[in-house]
Amino acid sequence: MVLAIIVLAVMNLTTLITVLYNKNKTEDKEAVATLEQANSETASVNYSGRYFRDELNLSSEQTKSFAEFNPEFRRNVFAINRSLDALRLEMLDEMAKRNCDTTRLDNISDSIGSLHASLKKKTYQYYLSFKRICDEEQLEKLEQLFGEMFTTDVQPGQNGRGGQGGRRYGWRNRN
Repeated sequence: MVLAIIVLAVMNLTTLITVLYNKNKTEDKEAVATLEQANSETASVNYSGRYFRDELNLSSEQTKSFAEFNPEFRRNVFAINRSLDALRLEMLDEMAKRNCDTTRLDNISDSIGSLHASLKKKTYQYYLSFKRICDEEQLEKLEQLFGEMFTTDVQPGQNGRGGQGGRRYGWRNRN
């Protein structure tokens, strides 16, 4: 009888520990998802018309031209970032497993790389569209905004390392 009570007590204790462990693991995943969603929303705000209009002091004609290419870019970037967020969480889940599948991790990594390349392509196309509507003074500011993103991998308007953006590499006047 005493042995049965001890076995039941151990089983109850292990069940309680398992529930608490899984609860903490779920809370960690939710915290990561919330943080990544906030980062995506911050990037979305920084690509808004108001941000660029204010930073570059766009004229009404330039703002009208900007309104033609900005919405599609924002939709594409939002979709790519959502996919990247999902893949990062999937990768985190796989890495957290006791016996994780490295082939699956390789595939997830390749998918993340492909999406990241797609994001950079959309971004340079966006930059080139922007470049066509800017005057010389605006081009310098545009170069600074995008230079921060390309040299430190932060979104335009967020503070990155170096402060000089792409100018420290002299990329504007390169052929």
